[in-house]
Amino acid sequence: MGDNASTNLYATSGTAADCNEIQIDYDGAPAPETDSAGYKIREHPYGTRRKIRVLLMGAGASSLNFFKKAEEEMQNLEVVCYEKNRDVGGTWLENRYPGCACDIPSVNYQFSWKIKLWSHYYSFSPEIHAYLKEIEQENDFIKKYIKLRHAIEHAQWDSDAGLWRFKIRNLDTDEVVEDSAEFFINAGGVLNQWKWPEIPGLHDFKGKLMHSANYEEGCDLDGKRVAVIGAGSSGVQIVAAIQKKVDSLYHWIRSPIWITAGFAQRWAAQEGANFRYTPEQIQFLRDNPKKYLEYRKQIENELNQRFKFIIRGSSEAAAGRDYALQEMKNKLNHDARLCDKIIPKNFNPGCRRPTPAPGYLEALVAPNTTVFTEEIGKIDATGFFDAEGEHHEVDVIICATGFNTSWLPRFPLINGEGKSLTDLWGTKEGVTSYLSIGIPTFPNLFSFCGPYGPLGHGSFMPLIEQWTKYMFMAISKAQIENIKAYIPRMDLSKQFRQHADLFLQRTAWTSACRSWFKQGRNDGQAAIYPGSRLHFLELLKTPRYEDFDIEYWDDNRYAFLGNGFEVREFDGRDITNYLGCLDEEGRDVQPDYDAGLIDVLGGLRVGDEYLVHGSKAQSIVGKIEKEEEGGTSLPAA
Repeated sequence: MGDNASTNLYATSGTAADCNEIQIDYDGAPAPETDSAGYKIREHPYGTRRKIRVLLMGAGASSLNFFKKAEEEMQNLEVVCYEKNRDVGGTWLENRYPGCACDIPSVNYQFSWKIKLWSHYYSFSPEIHAYLKEIEQENDFIKKYIKLRHAIEHAQWDSDAGLWRFKIRNLDTDEVVEDSAEFFINAGGVLNQWKWPEIPGLHDFKGKLMHSANYEEGCDLDGKRVAVIGAGSSGVQIVAAIQKKVDSLYHWIRSPIWITAGFAQRWAAQEGANFRYTPEQIQFLRDNPKKYLEYRKQIENELNQRFKFIIRGSSEAAAGRDYALQEMKNKLNHDARLCDKIIPKNFNPGCRRPTPAPGYLEALVAPNTTVFTEEIGKIDATGFFDAEGEHHEVDVIICATGFNTSWLPRFPLINGEGKSLTDLWGTKEGVTSYLSIGIPTFPNLFSFCGPYGPLGHGSFMPLIEQWTKYMFMAISKAQIENIKAYIPRMDLSKQFRQHADLFLQRTAWTSACRSWFKQGRNDGQAAIYPGSRLHFLELLKTPRYEDFDIEYWDDNRYAFLGNGFEVREFDGRDITNYLGCLDEEGRDVQPDYDAGLIDVLGGLRVGDEYLVHGSKAQSIVGKIEKEEEGGTSLPAA
């Protein structure tokens, strides 16, 4: 040690007087505000959430769940939603055609936090919209967050500001306003941009012309001559609903289709038909919530097993095909022409999403129905010409011809590199998404079921809740860690698509059917999730942050650690939460501790004297120990 030994802090030489003269300065010199590199501590506790603004497009079920859960779970989050329609509800507001119903059993087409007793096994559109509207009214969401009759016309990422910048048109005043947000969430759904069919002379027709997605509620069809163009989900429901009312019905089925019952048909009425719950059944479920949960879980259990029916070559797929084949033959009265033209020969059920339309097949062979399997010729002022050139007069034409399902946005959507999504996706290579929830190279953009999402996997409601949780995790991390942007990596998005495209060859979804999953083409890109619904829910349980290029506002990404404290130490939450919860309602709050516990468990009471620590307590303890040795009894504590 050499000469340094004389400075040993542990040296014992010296006197008591020397110790009394020691001066201790605990504060010392003030801590530096920055280091040599200019780094400065952020003067806030770890866990502080910066304010973030989120803009949602569309006020359907997804946004309603987002609002509800944001109020319960998020902090310092500003939310705004733009909706093109005059009310909330999305597809259930727009689709009001005859027979419009959900293909999912009602009891499982609802949120886990808003349980309802439904009138039918498969609920009709007005009741579903009423459910969603009730959620909005109970929570006053329009007043808080939603701007109705507003349509986004332009969205572009500003890399410098870390913001999405929008141009939005007020559809009532035609005024264009600007807005911005750190996060943009597409909650507009898939089936919301309906389109007219490209038929010569369509708009020359002078009778009643309607599209199923813009149907005139209350339109009287009794005794009318009606043409229904299209045999997708809406077309089959319309035909089944109106056939017995109209005088004559003309219907086109241009390509083979499997007609089956809806999801979980085992629990439906005979042959998968819809049914109305009796007042006694509804009262039983109301009085027995645990039994209602059990009923819902049994139906959901069946829904979660149907992915096996989609796998080509599986025994379940073969059984489903054989059952559907026999059902169709029987309900078509073994009509040779219809069986030959309509029943698919080269793809299994499931290639198109099943739709509940009890009575559809029976309607096709009814005396007042004419079924065409060729293209319509043209339309004039009074009716249509069939493929043979024969003219048929009609009073009403209903176009059930679906939607634009190209995945391309209606407006320019531009990333930080100045590239439009339309240019990136509108090529022969098709669409590439990140796990359906993101778009590669587009920062801070999330979607409720984008391309390669679980479009045919059962009820959307649990999926909506899972997407929302995922988004909240990412947004919360951005708030706390001062993240500027999450950018899904293109290379990993392509790897996901590579896996999906190969796996999907195992499924009915890539068979030669015309499905909206595939943009209405036999050979369209099947941009659907490559796995079961449980598979998807597990994948999105937590974000895979390693799949993103993450940009931070701070050069030092650990700046979020702040001033050394954690927000829990200041915000009223329990600072010993890791030991368990004392609050009777399970709330994470600082307990009101029982001060009397210290009398029972702390310190020492001798007679009327209460001692906690200190030399006096020690001397009393010593005295007690000696008295114990001598057999002297102690005073009661």
